Parts: sequence; C-alpha cells; structure tokens
Amino acid sequence: MDAYNEAHLFTAAVRVLTHTTRQAPSLEDVCTLLEISLESGHALYRSLRKQAIIEGIEDPFSIRLSIGDHRRIEDIPKQEAQKQTLADELRNFKNKKSDIDEKFAALQRSSEKKKLDLAADIEARFKQELKKRTS
Repeated sequence: MDAYNEAHLFTAAVRVLTHTTRQAPSLEDVCTLLEISLESGHALYRSLRKQAIIEGIEDPFSIRLSIGDHRRIEDIPKQEAQKQTLADELRNFKNKKSDIDEKFAALQRSSEKKKLDLAADIEARFKQELKKRTS
C-alpha cells in the first residue's frame, strides 16, 4: 500500500476509535484495529507526526493519538496503480517455468540419445572384437 492510502487508513482508524471509545486511542489500539505490527504502526505514526497529520501525547507507557491537520494527507504523492497485477506475475512465472521445463526435457532427451549412442558404440566394438576373435 502506498503512503497516501496508509495515511488515510491510519487517520480513519484514529477517528473510529476516538468515536467508539470517546477518548484518544493508543497507538496499540490503532495497530490492533488495522491488523499491523506495532513496529509498522510506530513508523507510520512518526511519519504522520512529522507531517503534522497526526498528533501524539506520549507518556512513558503509551502514545495517545489525535488528528492534526488531516488536509495535509493530500500533499502526499499518490502512487500510480501497479502495472503488474498478480495475474500478470503468475502468467510470467508459468512462462518461465515452462521454458525451464522445456530445457530440462531437451537435456533429458540429449542424455538419453547419448546413452543410446554409447550403448550402440559399445555393442559395435564388442561385435568387432568378437569377429576378430572368431576369425
């Protein structure tokens, strides 16, 4: 997810938790709601606090959050939609796998041909040696 959408999601979580609990939510509560790790939440919080989008009241045990200037989210550059979708990546993977499978099959055919040629050569030498001994 790009920074623009993460900022919107984070501020929305702060708003929802403020509304439901009627107090400033802790960073842990926001991370739990968004189902992100606490480390990711801290990084996102620091980034948004630096831009004055989120304000935090820090005590030794927790960080309580509130919304600062939410309009600054619009200053965050939007990332264009990813050009490759999952289906495209899967198609590319299957194509690469089929190429590798073809190369492997060609190597196996080559190996089998070499084995047959070697067996034929040994048989021909054996027959020549047998003819020499019987003559």
